[in-house]
Amino acid sequence: MATTTEENRNIPADSPRCEILSRIPADLLRDEILSRIPATDLFRIFRLVSRQWRRLISSPEFIQIHLKRSTADETQIRIIIADPTAMTYYNYAPGATKDPRFYPYPPSSSHRYDSCPIILGSCDGLICLYEGANQRFSVFNPSMNRYELRLADKFRWLFLTNYASWFGRNPCTGEYVLVIGSRLQGSHVDIRVYELKTHAARKSRSIIHQKKHGRDYKYFDPVGKFLHGALHWAACTQPMNEPHFEKKHVIVAYDFGKNEILEIPAPREFPFTVGVVDECLFVIFGNAAQVFELWTMREYGVKESWTKYANIEGGTEGFKYTQLLVPLAFSSDRDELIVDADRKKVVKYSFKEKKITLLKNHDSRESIAISYVDSLVPAKVIFE
Repeated sequence: MATTTEENRNIPADSPRCEILSRIPADLLRDEILSRIPATDLFRIFRLVSRQWRRLISSPEFIQIHLKRSTADETQIRIIIADPTAMTYYNYAPGATKDPRFYPYPPSSSHRYDSCPIILGSCDGLICLYEGANQRFSVFNPSMNRYELRLADKFRWLFLTNYASWFGRNPCTGEYVLVIGSRLQGSHVDIRVYELKTHAARKSRSIIHQKKHGRDYKYFDPVGKFLHGALHWAACTQPMNEPHFEKKHVIVAYDFGKNEILEIPAPREFPFTVGVVDECLFVIFGNAAQVFELWTMREYGVKESWTKYANIEGGTEGFKYTQLLVPLAFSSDRDELIVDADRKKVVKYSFKEKKITLLKNHDSRESIAISYVDSLVPAKVIFE
């Protein structure tokens, strides 16, 4: 529609345009027309067309229909990068503009922070952020440029030098939760699950293997990946106070239903990162020849099912001097992969062309990138 926002704002309820729009069957309008439109356009333009459309677009039922379609449509890949000055947004969809869009953080603020807000995870189009210096966290919807701010007094114990996190829905309860794992008092690693509705710590439990074997975890990609009712982080273990003892590379998994911590073996003994594609875990690690390899686990939890998927080379220079590639998103045809290289740059890699395309250099080594889905879910919903 070519109408401007000002025109839409002043459309009388009995105008010819509204009369025509009212003739569209409600289920067709909701399920097949409006649900296909990006959330940004729905929020800024289409909900101003008429009172009827505003009520429809703002209804919980439509928000869930739109979210379900966005989640299922793998061509609608969005990447957001947090740095001290702004959130940088990329819409990685076929035919979409490749120019980044910048959001101030918090919205409508020009204040520059001394350090980046830490991205703790994303779910349903919402980004969970933590500001250690100010002891607060926020939930941010980039599609709507809206956020909710809360005090973070429960996280004073959190050491962000080596942590694990995840934000999403608890598969057992459906409630939004924040999962934080961190080393405590130099003795063990503790994982806690917070229900954000009450901002209260639920039953927490120390990592079993850490406590039993006296090992320490070093996380390579701190934001966890969800699969089969469990969270997964790439990590390296070594016995405490014995730095020369043999290290072991594993995937640390936290199972919500069993409230257990497991270790899933990695295919090789190299530092790696973990992701999920086609309902399978995959890992990316650099080998001795400075070539990155991508392996997938065909049968969940079975070490022997690790299968090499592809090399990630990127031409003559490739990812020279890069230590880790954190996967952000695959294209729908699986030919392209977006990765965050050592928190220095976000790039797109083509397996077919063996080509790297730079999307953005980080403004700070503290910057973090993450993928999310287009969504109309209001940030305040997790506290209601």
